[in-house]
Amino acid sequence: MPNSTSSTHYDTLEVSRNASNDAIERMFRHLATKHHPDAGGDKATFNRLVQAFDTLRNPDTRAAYDQELIRETQEISRLVENSKQAGPDAALRHELLCLFYARRREQGSSPALGEIAIQKTLNLEEHVIEFHLWYFKEKGWIARWESGGYTITAEGVDQIDATELRMASNQLRIASAGSSTTAQGTMVPA
Repeated sequence: MPNSTSSTHYDTLEVSRNASNDAIERMFRHLATKHHPDAGGDKATFNRLVQAFDTLRNPDTRAAYDQELIRETQEISRLVENSKQAGPDAALRHELLCLFYARRREQGSSPALGEIAIQKTLNLEEHVIEFHLWYFKEKGWIARWESGGYTITAEGVDQIDATELRMASNQLRIASAGSSTTAQGTMVPA
């Protein structure tokens, strides 16, 4: 079946996805003659041509192949759409880590949060929480508590501190850039 990292059978045969069976057969014969190993062609290329032709000339295998192409295209589109979450996810990770931080500060003897509590508190889907918990565990920012939930670690607190300091520094730079100094030293909005 298709593979998103390689060309499709249509690409191999240099035809469009809506090509007729006659067009597919004509291109196969042309390319097979050109790339046949007996005529000095590349055997791997010839084998790809034969495989593409065998799949596309049969209506049933072509229909199944087309369905797989559609699924792959949809999967790639979904991944591209989800890749746009990287920026918002950074803010969400900070918010989630702050939730662990607040729980640890307020309930030091019972600092753990379970996945269901996190899901309900932040109204997040399970797969989103699983991703962020995986990331936090890999970074060492959270750990399992004896109750089975998760709690922030010292590294997690350090991460919050570093993020908060960066955010404060950025706000200070933005505020400084928003005004300029006159010759007398008076601040005037830019």
